[in-house]
Amino acid sequence: MVLILLFVCAYIVPSIVLNFLQISHITSALNQKAILLDSLDYKKAGNYALEKLRLNNIEKILELGLFAFWVMFGFSFFWQHLYDIGLSGVWHHIVFLLLLLLIPMFVNLPLSLYQTFSIDKRYGFCKQSVGLFFVDVLKSSVLSIILGGVMFYILLWVMDTFSLWWLGGFVLMFGVVVVANALYPTIIAPLFNTFTPLEDNELKSRIEGLLDKVGFRSSGVFVMDASKRDGRLNAYFGGIGKTKRVVLFDTLLEKISKEGLLAILGHELGHFKHKDIIKNLIIVGVFLFALFFIAAHLPTSFFTQASLPQESSTTLALMFLLSSVLSFWFLPLVGYFSRKAEYRADAFGAKLSSKQCLANALIHLVNENKSFPSSHWLYIYFYYSHPPLLERLRALDYDI
Repeated sequence: MVLILLFVCAYIVPSIVLNFLQISHITSALNQKAILLDSLDYKKAGNYALEKLRLNNIEKILELGLFAFWVMFGFSFFWQHLYDIGLSGVWHHIVFLLLLLLIPMFVNLPLSLYQTFSIDKRYGFCKQSVGLFFVDVLKSSVLSIILGGVMFYILLWVMDTFSLWWLGGFVLMFGVVVVANALYPTIIAPLFNTFTPLEDNELKSRIEGLLDKVGFRSSGVFVMDASKRDGRLNAYFGGIGKTKRVVLFDTLLEKISKEGLLAILGHELGHFKHKDIIKNLIIVGVFLFALFFIAAHLPTSFFTQASLPQESSTTLALMFLLSSVLSFWFLPLVGYFSRKAEYRADAFGAKLSSKQCLANALIHLVNENKSFPSSHWLYIYFYYSHPPLLERLRALDYDI
């Protein structure tokens, strides 16, 4: 029971406590005067946040149930059952790991359906059909099987070949992260969305002028058909090197002025100018290094408790199962550097447009996306990659 106790005390309980702190904070804030949003949208944003937090608590309980299932029954059952049906050698190990990857996806499917077609639908965000939802699930599953299978095969080879396998595994996985960032905009994202070149020549010219001003070389400015799934607004720069591209959600083009859009892009260019993508990759590298190091030094008792032999695939299985604990306590470090980067990007974006223009654009995004503008400080410390909007506006000298 040590594994389950560790999971509960180091991950599940702190996560749920943070959710309840946030629930209490928002409930109290809803009884106060509305800020940044009109009173109706303020209540709507607060209630939306509360529903998501309560659902997340259920997700945590389900996650605990899955963890206990794997440790007490699932690992030993599937390990033996795969042998019983004739799978042996490397295929036994790969299928075993793929089950660990895929089963949680399908167990969480009912909650994903409820989030999308009940909560998001009621608050005006969900635009997709049930059919499209399941097509996405199918595509994600196929990708997970193909890419996961290849990745597991190489990882197992590294683990069985090198004495310092954890170092080789770290290098391999970090390389996968870098390649995935490079290929995502041009290969992975188009599997789920359609990207078309921006047709508004005036806006395209202004965006390209903005890019030239800061030395950002992209493969083009594209519009993504985000509205077929969701009504929220966004824009991003994706890719590395020659795969870099500017992506605008079609919802953003429909609901925000050109000046506001350019201000938002100016903020994103601040991330490019300060090399935040590279810094984020370094932070991911630190996490992966720690994860593989810990995996290489797991106590033998962990394998005994899970009724597993201490082999390459079972080490990876326990590593993936316990990764949520490490990632949870890694969040404050990630959030700290991310929030610092957002302030720098805001300052850079404000220079390209103006503080007032960027502030107005941020407020517009909050209103359209129904983001509740107030959070508990400890919840922010763990989960916020962006500073609260009120703090960002104060840094932009906006009169609230």
